[in-house]
Amino acid sequence: MLKFSVVIATYNRADYITATLKSLKTQEFKNFETIVVDDGSTDNTVELLNPHRSWLKVFQEQNAGPGRARNVAVDHAAGEYIAFLDSDDIWFPWTLSTFAKVLEKYGNPALVAAKLKLFWHDEELAAVKREPLRVEAFPDYYASSHKRYFVGACMMVVRRDAFQKIGGFTEQRMYAEDCDLALRFGVLNGFAQVIAPVTFGYRQHPNNASKDWGMINKGEMNLVAQERAGKYPGGRARKRERLHLVTLHTRPFSVSCLANGHQKLGWRLYWATAGWHVRIFRWNYLFGFPAVALLCVLRLWRSQTGQRGNRAN
Repeated sequence: MLKFSVVIATYNRADYITATLKSLKTQEFKNFETIVVDDGSTDNTVELLNPHRSWLKVFQEQNAGPGRARNVAVDHAAGEYIAFLDSDDIWFPWTLSTFAKVLEKYGNPALVAAKLKLFWHDEELAAVKREPLRVEAFPDYYASSHKRYFVGACMMVVRRDAFQKIGGFTEQRMYAEDCDLALRFGVLNGFAQVIAPVTFGYRQHPNNASKDWGMINKGEMNLVAQERAGKYPGGRARKRERLHLVTLHTRPFSVSCLANGHQKLGWRLYWATAGWHVRIFRWNYLFGFPAVALLCVLRLWRSQTGQRGNRAN
């Protein structure tokens, strides 16, 4: 059996996908296939895939969002494990061999999280060197809640049977679909977080830096709604761990809303999770958020006052 199916969901990534595929060709570990699902690109992404079709499985879908695209890819996968790679990111030659070592050493965990390095320009990755393997391993993902590890889609290596068991990604059009998936992995056997070496470069560019606040808010509120409805596993016994992980995602977004002028969205999340923050003793957030909100309002008032003064002059 193939060890890995590498899944790439892409949408309008003509500027970056060639570098992503090149990083796959350099992998030391060869027992893998690569499946690319184009999510209705309107640029020449698909044309750039054509020279690589001898070693890629390529599928084209109408634009339905990354959750749907990744699920389609997994439906066509043959690997024991699924390794997700975003179409603007870069792997290092040792990436898949690192994952293979983790799986062997830690008894085939259901979920593995990669180690990332943020970068803007490819030249920055030259400083990344191979290091000895260091991993933190846990009985399951919830057991790592005190460590506050963020597990995004581009960081995930998942056992295919486990992914299928929990139903894959939500196909609703929203952000934080990867956080939702990680939470549904919560009690499945084995979670390993790679500490070293760095296994992928997480590219920063204007498109991923921009924020669709409505889509992000929808995704964050979905995490809250799923927890309230009892959709995440573990029952009452694991509730405190779940709350640590859910609020790990909601806190930074609520504060970002304030900083970017979306006060209503920020306050909505604050009140939706306030009781949970009391339960997990996050007093710094409970008291700090209103203070930050006040500061943001004052900054906005001063900015508007200054602009009116300049126009008057």
